Amino acid sequence: MKRKWLIPVVGMLVAVTASFASAAETPSRAVAYVNPDTGAATENPNVDEDSSCESPDRRDRQKLSTDGSDRNVHVDACLFEQGDTAFDGQVTFQSRGPGAISACPDPDQVVAQAPQVMNGDKVAYVHDHNGDGRNDHCHQTGYQSKDAAGDDEYHVRLNNDSSTGFQRVIFCFDPQQDAAADASGQPSGHGCSDTDVRSRVRLRWVR
Repeated sequence: MKRKWLIPVVGMLVAVTASFASAAETPSRAVAYVNPDTGAATENPNVDEDSSCESPDRRDRQKLSTDGSDRNVHVDACLFEQGDTAFDGQVTFQSRGPGAISACPDPDQVVAQAPQVMNGDKVAYVHDHNGDGRNDHCHQTGYQSKDAAGDDEYHVRLNNDSSTGFQRVIFCFDPQQDAAADASGQPSGHGCSDTDVRSRVRLRWVR
């Protein structure tokens, strides 16, 4: 009798274990928002004061950086498991339209080095995929973990000193990206086009 019951019981245990592993390996949703940077030099009055992963403001109107000023727009994001548990995994920010990715902060180190930041367990790196001289992909292997404000979130900076128009930024869970590859060597499945776990923001650049 013991042998007859052993296989079904073991099978159930394996099935249960697999379901838990699956839930832990994939986030259920993504949220991106424009950070108002309240009280900072980059304070953004066109964004809701409470803009956050819990209450995202996904639109911003910003002047071009053609007067020598630095108008970096801070776009931050979160991944969540079921409920509100933060998820730590590989992500991509994709920029389309005018403007570019001006910074792709290292998730776990203070010092940032472009184009690739690999001075900690987590890394960040930028790519110019369409060859127009502007970085349009920011890849990060995890959320910020510096024991500082902004931990458990993902961060990117955008700027534009050229043409007006709408810059669209897509944030997504992207396990296909390869930290060791340059833009031309990235896996064909990397990026945000093949996932539903993503979120968008829109920046309107004006003169």
